[in-house]
Amino acid sequence: MAAFMARACILPTMSISYPNPNPNNLRSGRSHSVDAYYIKRAVELADKSAGFSSPHPNFGCVIEAGRIVGEGYLYAQGTTAAEVQAVEAAGEWCRGATAYLNMECGDCHGERTAVSALVQAGVKRVVVGMRHPLKHLRGGAIQALRSEGIHVDVLGEDLQSDVAEEALKSCLLVNAPLVVRAASHVPYSVLKYAMTLDGKIATNKGHSVWISSNLSRCRVLELRGRSDAIIVGGNTVRNDNPRLTARQQGGHSPVRIVVSQSLDLPEIAHLWDTSEVHTIVATQKGARRSFQKYLASKGVEVIEFEILNPRDVMEYFYECGYLSVLWECGGTLAASAISSGVINKVYAFIAPKIIGGKGAPSPVGELGMVEMTQALNLHDVSYEQVGPDMLVSGFLQPIPDLTPIIPSFSELSKIDPSINPYESSIISFYKTWDPYGSFSNFSPHPIQMPDEGGHYTTWSSVEHYYQAHKFYGVQDPLAQECFEAIKSAKSPEEAARIGRKMQRRRPDLVRSDWEAAKIDIMYSALKCKFSIYPHLNSMLLSTVGSILVEGSPHDFFWGGGRDGEGLNYLGRLLMQLRSEFVGESSSHTDNPDEN
Repeated sequence: MAAFMARACILPTMSISYPNPNPNNLRSGRSHSVDAYYIKRAVELADKSAGFSSPHPNFGCVIEAGRIVGEGYLYAQGTTAAEVQAVEAAGEWCRGATAYLNMECGDCHGERTAVSALVQAGVKRVVVGMRHPLKHLRGGAIQALRSEGIHVDVLGEDLQSDVAEEALKSCLLVNAPLVVRAASHVPYSVLKYAMTLDGKIATNKGHSVWISSNLSRCRVLELRGRSDAIIVGGNTVRNDNPRLTARQQGGHSPVRIVVSQSLDLPEIAHLWDTSEVHTIVATQKGARRSFQKYLASKGVEVIEFEILNPRDVMEYFYECGYLSVLWECGGTLAASAISSGVINKVYAFIAPKIIGGKGAPSPVGELGMVEMTQALNLHDVSYEQVGPDMLVSGFLQPIPDLTPIIPSFSELSKIDPSINPYESSIISFYKTWDPYGSFSNFSPHPIQMPDEGGHYTTWSSVEHYYQAHKFYGVQDPLAQECFEAIKSAKSPEEAARIGRKMQRRRPDLVRSDWEAAKIDIMYSALKCKFSIYPHLNSMLLSTVGSILVEGSPHDFFWGGGRDGEGLNYLGRLLMQLRSEFVGESSSHTDNPDEN
């Protein structure tokens, strides 16, 4: 972690003048510059987990009582909320203090863990950088805090000034993927390329190793670590045979996506090795069926589109829950992605080299422009020297401003107190920040489960318990070591990564009855979770009459899979649990004197 802390932040450099937060000045009247200072510190904290866990909403919290007395940030989905961490660190200093949040609290739907932590700690004032961009969370925490008598100020609403706007901008930048996803219903897309001073990405023979410096390539690895997936085209696979790894030891590894209309791809390629990282190939419907079967035999997932284009591909991966995608493709696919309007930001690494060549490719292919007035201008452009190279970055599309078109939660409740835009006959859950995300086996709800001796052990989540029990009882030191590593994993995501990796590498270490036992193991853990948390029990009972679907498009056993062809065992187990709880409730109603 220490090594990570020292790395350069990928956020654009901003001109920040930090005031000296003198307690005497604070008592006589708080300036916006002081609020902006602490909000920007919350932004810095929010960005700390990048590369170590898959992209998620970035939360940071600072507790201030004349000085910083507590801090926290969300490490991964399913881990302790930033606000809870900061309150625990501050202790008694929270009484009468001010909490700074880069973004409105984003607990699992129906939860108030973060809000309760601030209220119970005695925080007097909360400054919020931005409202949560997701509709089912926007305004809810702010309303809840105000109803508890806490003074809440929101940048751009209650606090309006140049320094407040600058701080708000930093809040938008650190959660740009979430804002874009909420507004556009596609993942946040970044186009990255390295080119020579004369605008070439390879020689006229296709050779491109290496255009940029080692320092620039390290920055690219950081960009990869911030992405759910990396996209390349067929030419890149044929010419470069890339691995597309993030190379962050023990950290997040993005999915590799190849977009190829014809599937004219080599049979031998690094990307077909899925032992460590998943690979998906997006292609035109009907393309090279025999090669599709070959890829499937390698563990590569093939997705067919009626008409293959970047917009449809991104809409598909939006449904998969992706927040951020990095495009490392050649000029033809880059031009198509730009024309489709899916590219949000560009990172161009410019090397002080000249290679010439009339036929040498450029980073962006034909866009159909004939006059300079048609050129696409970048916004919020940043320049940075990276070793001998120059990094130029900027937005092709500004970050959407959600405020003018989205009414607050309180206004919506006045129109219809019972309104719930996500209420439907089919309730889907997947990520913990989704509506009904508490139903996920990744949700941050510790459970206590008995062992064979009847002694109870605390597990950080259902996923921790499930993954560890793949290796339970196996008389092998490595299996026992893996069991303990999963049990102590920092997040459900990490627990799953350890368990799945070991299962792939050493299937002989998995207990012999696993396929027969895994449903019962998951069921027992879920039953414990929904029995010991009354609010989760109530939430489950509130869905009576609805079909529950685990929305993972890639999990065909526990999830609903793509186009609903999955077995959806997680949803079925929850519905089974729900029936049991309803039956118990009816039994108690019919026999009021039973106890």
